[in-house]
Amino acid sequence: MKNSILIPTDFSENAWVATNYAAELANKFNFDLHILHVYQTFGKILGTAEFNEVVAKHNEDAAFSEMDKWEHKVKTKYPQLQISFACMEGNLTDTVLKVAEENHVAFIVMGTKGEGGFKGYVLGSNTFELIQHSPIGVIAVPQDYKEFKFQKVGILTNFKNQELELLDSFINRTSPGLELILLHVTENGRNIDTENILFWQDRIVKQMGINSIEYRSKEMINRIDINEPIPYIINQMIAEEGIDILLVTYTRKSFFASLFSKDLAKTIANGLSIPTYFLKN
Repeated sequence: MKNSILIPTDFSENAWVATNYAAELANKFNFDLHILHVYQTFGKILGTAEFNEVVAKHNEDAAFSEMDKWEHKVKTKYPQLQISFACMEGNLTDTVLKVAEENHVAFIVMGTKGEGGFKGYVLGSNTFELIQHSPIGVIAVPQDYKEFKFQKVGILTNFKNQELELLDSFINRTSPGLELILLHVTENGRNIDTENILFWQDRIVKQMGINSIEYRSKEMINRIDINEPIPYIINQMIAEEGIDILLVTYTRKSFFASLFSKDLAKTIANGLSIPTYFLKN
């Protein structure tokens, strides 16, 4: 079965940015697209059965009406792609994961701040919840993302095996012909031995067939007169290296989780600057 990309949409501008990114990705790697809107009727606690039925019907009609407009908009811009559209009632995360499982989905692509998200959170509560629960990688696309690029791949690394699993899952869905840059943040002058870096690079080449690998590191400065938090340093490296997509493994004990404290969404409130592929380990 042909691989596909699933794009949950709430018809917001952020969802449109994510849809454009997914369409370009689908065009590059010959994926199908599934665009899904999940709505809730909210009919259980509102009042009489008759009133609840009216509200449920209104919400359902509104969802399908908006999806008709969305379908026309997407098909007009991307007539060459194979795209399906669906509206489903239910819980967003549960419904998205069920559809992904049933449709051979390679990636879930979402905007970083939809209408249902908390405005103070860059990721949005819906995207963050999917990252936490999805066995399929989630690509979060920044709301101000414009020009599609997909050649230089950066991966946050602390030289752990789960990072190899992250990279393997990504390469299997895309191409080993991409350029890979290992990004490492050091603290208190604790640099990684050069031999360990070369060993890690050689392991990636042999295991995944990637030939273009570079290593970059920056030290986190944390003094009273200088404050360079981790997200700032990561975005600085992304800009300096011209990275197109960032790969991040997410577990409660992962390098990424430890850097960003207990609440990922709050801590990266300054915003990731490029599309970022999260994979739950």
